[in-house]
Amino acid sequence: MAYLLFMNRFERGRKALRKKLQEFGVKIVSEEGINFIADGENIQKCLSLQEVAGIAKITSDWVEFVPFDFNGMKQLALAALNDSSRLSYAIQTKFHETSVFSTRNVYKHLNPFLKKEGFMPDEQNPDVYLYIQVKREEEKKTLFRVSYFLREWRNIPTKANIDYSNFAVVIENPTLVEEVSDFLRLCRIFCVPLFVVTQNKEFGKILEKAQEVTKGIDFETLKVTVAETFPKDYVLVGFSKLSQRNEADLKKFLISTKQKIALVFGDDKFGLTQRARDKMQVMFRLTPDIKKPLRASHALSFVFGMYSSMKV
Repeated sequence: MAYLLFMNRFERGRKALRKKLQEFGVKIVSEEGINFIADGENIQKCLSLQEVAGIAKITSDWVEFVPFDFNGMKQLALAALNDSSRLSYAIQTKFHETSVFSTRNVYKHLNPFLKKEGFMPDEQNPDVYLYIQVKREEEKKTLFRVSYFLREWRNIPTKANIDYSNFAVVIENPTLVEEVSDFLRLCRIFCVPLFVVTQNKEFGKILEKAQEVTKGIDFETLKVTVAETFPKDYVLVGFSKLSQRNEADLKKFLISTKQKIALVFGDDKFGLTQRARDKMQVMFRLTPDIKKPLRASHALSFVFGMYSSMKV
């Protein structure tokens, strides 16, 4: 019985990974890119390894695809679902090269057929995933292979259910591309809107470069607002090394406040302007060192880390 081991990218050499997997009673049959084809009676034990992203059971070998004839794929997909003993499914495809058909074609042909056979497509929370790989041979033949993996066969870290929707982040007069990039990344990670308060007419160039540096962020979902004034409808919370309120006070504030909170930070070089300080409703100091304050992005991480520890 063959399985496809999806491997995370690690610096550890392939030989060391093979040895580590063998300690779990897993026999490596071959390699496919960064992944392994393997066999073993208790192969699910591999999910305890950080190097293993998931496991799929291979239910068919590579089969030649006859152009525009999906009958063979339908039967192999049905066999895979029957083997899984699960009813709800979703289809995932992997095209190793360009093909004569697309993922959309697979959905169009397989879903109606599988529904008639008693299986229900569920893109949100399926019990099993059909995994269909497609590749080309030198003779220009198109081949496909069908596997499946159960929901519990994916090594996905469990996320703490923490709601950050009550927050917004504000940075005043940023001048460094790296600084803006750090804030973009953090706001994307914690799913909070970012407000940039500046009168610098050239800031658009800084933001554009920061977006280039911060690769992989969907800027259509991350809300970034550039304005000359501070956002309304938020309690403005500033951070300064000279504030008398410390982390304990911040913790009490975060626990007791029911209003929306805007966490306001100044430029890494100069901090908050006096204009901004006068607008803050409350200010806090982070860390005991007042000579070497945190960088603004580090301070934001510090605050979200504190808040997260309170909510876990």
